[in-house]
Amino acid sequence: MKISAVKERMLYDVTRFEVRAGQPVRIDFTNPDATAHNIVIVAPGADEEIGLAANEMAKNPREAQRGQYVPKSKKVLHATRMIAPLSATALRFIAPKKPGDYPYICTFPGHWTIMKGIMVVR
Repeated sequence: MKISAVKERMLYDVTRFEVRAGQPVRIDFTNPDATAHNIVIVAPGADEEIGLAANEMAKNPREAQRGQYVPKSKKVLHATRMIAPLSATALRFIAPKKPGDYPYICTFPGHWTIMKGIMVVR
């Protein structure tokens, strides 16, 4: 699966993809934008909670200096590091065993409200 940030739009180019429960998944994430982005896959319904927690992290000078903004939570299932502009990474994991809609968001503060998608587990 290839997912890219959309340059100057704060969006992902893929906002929905399907996987089989329990299957290995690889997401190749590319960031052609001028701002850092990541992909954080969260538990069903947890996107707002995790997004708001990432916004709070930005208020902590130490967290802001680290610049990763991935909240420590059991609801964060898988995450890339913040990917610098013009960079890429791969995220590998085993899909959840429980079918459902698993949101993915960019947790750079403020991005999660529009930079999001759904991984559908069948």
